[in-house]
Amino acid sequence: MLYPRPKELRLGKRSPFATPMLVFCADAPSKRALFPLHEMLPEIECVSVDERCKATVVLSVVPGIFERAEMYELSARAGAVQVRAKDYRGLVNALATLTQLLQYENGVFTISDVEISDYPYAAFRALMADPHSYVSPMEEMRAQILSMAKAKLNKLHMHLFDQKGMAYQSDVKIPIASENAYTKAELREIIEYAAQFGIDVIPEFDIPAHNFGLTDMYPNFKCKVKGENGEYIDASGWNMCLGNEECYILIDAVLAEIAEIFPYEYVHIGTDELDLRDLVDRSPLLISHTEECERCNAFFAPKGLSTLTERFYWFVNRVYATLTSLGKRMMLWNDSIDISKAPPIPRDILIEFWRVAAEQRGPVEGCSMQRFLDEGFEVVNADFPNTYVEEYMEWSRLKKWDFRKDPADASARPDQVTGGEMCAWGGSKCPHLRYALYIALPAFGDRLWNCSTPIPDDRDATIGLTRAALGMDTPIGFDLFEHMKDVPLGTARFWKGNPFCEEADLPLIRRILAGLKHQSKDVRYLTQELLRLCKRAENISLGIEQEGELAQKGIDA
Repeated sequence: MLYPRPKELRLGKRSPFATPMLVFCADAPSKRALFPLHEMLPEIECVSVDERCKATVVLSVVPGIFERAEMYELSARAGAVQVRAKDYRGLVNALATLTQLLQYENGVFTISDVEISDYPYAAFRALMADPHSYVSPMEEMRAQILSMAKAKLNKLHMHLFDQKGMAYQSDVKIPIASENAYTKAELREIIEYAAQFGIDVIPEFDIPAHNFGLTDMYPNFKCKVKGENGEYIDASGWNMCLGNEECYILIDAVLAEIAEIFPYEYVHIGTDELDLRDLVDRSPLLISHTEECERCNAFFAPKGLSTLTERFYWFVNRVYATLTSLGKRMMLWNDSIDISKAPPIPRDILIEFWRVAAEQRGPVEGCSMQRFLDEGFEVVNADFPNTYVEEYMEWSRLKKWDFRKDPADASARPDQVTGGEMCAWGGSKCPHLRYALYIALPAFGDRLWNCSTPIPDDRDATIGLTRAALGMDTPIGFDLFEHMKDVPLGTARFWKGNPFCEEADLPLIRRILAGLKHQSKDVRYLTQELLRLCKRAENISLGIEQEGELAQKGIDA
């Protein structure tokens, strides 16, 4: 079984596949595709040839051949492969399929005789990385992008700014989240590497909440609030002051810089969790002061805007104007919008739906993903129980998740749900994500590729997922997840101690993992982490590791 599963697939017998791989590129996009082909199959020598008759692999992009974007056809017969794609992304999708068709066993490469016609249902297929929380080293970032490409995702959302500051070294005077923050040159490297796979990079500047770092640097960005005795209090800096023009001057400068670095359509402005008033014991408070702020009231009262929601809409429209002037389309989280009634914000804002706000955390009554569709918005489905791989995602639920309908109701307008996004909050600082991410991506890619057709609830599904994660050297019939507590997705965060089943044959698993010779960057990261877990499991059984070491190195973050 391939991940994502092709729409049309006819399999035949296996045939030898000759190496080095002789590739004929019929056009400029096909020549560009030699780079992702090498990245996906780094251990197979790839030689470009000038004559079609000499090639074992023929690549071509024919823009008018198919109606659907990213569509491709792949045929293999007697070890010779032909690929035709509508566009460059379709060609990269075909190469991702090719990597799973190849098998290496007993020193011989083989490939199935096959006819495939394939295309995605979802136009927007994304992973959210969280460099604000953890700046992945550049090689690890490349490995994640490569794994995305093999899962046929086409958008990388980078959560760059949050309460600690910015995950890159901005020229605007703004707090930096980490001493390891990316340089602008490194961001451009990430963008260029992703572009080689047809992946767009979406930056997120999370405002106006999540702003402790910024309001610590600029205390004047806090709201001006008087206490019971008439004295000014030290207001919470969770939200920047919506009525302070100085805040918008800084926002405009940061967005201009982001627009210059990131060449693609979308810029995400966050807007989530404006007021978490239920966390009354939290210090500092995660609340908005706009309704009692002197400056906000002086600014908004003449406009007839008195509530947090009304003032938030004004903020959205103000930032929307900046992004529009920069040639960008706004994207934001949904939970601060009272969608129970028509909100006065532009309908071309792309809504990322992650939840209806919890009680005392924003608008709840009458709100739903369905209501955003009713109001004419396009929506990206990032519903947190289904898409948050760091904690909530479960294999049993993911197998049947349909991004167009869950959590919308039966009358959903599926054409307005443009796709879905897997969110990896915390990044690789969460130990279980060092392996769960590479296992989750192929399965999540399938749900966006196929949506209404569930992943089968059988052993073939986990054997196929094992092979999608570990590559062409995986022994036929090997199911890694027979030896683990479950398919390790978000719930792996809560596993204690040994992640393998008590009856697992650790020497067998270790021998198979150590024997994988044809490893791309992503497979190498996954294999190294699984081998470390095998060693750790053996040490636990021998009583070698101490409890403190387990807590530091182990799965439970």
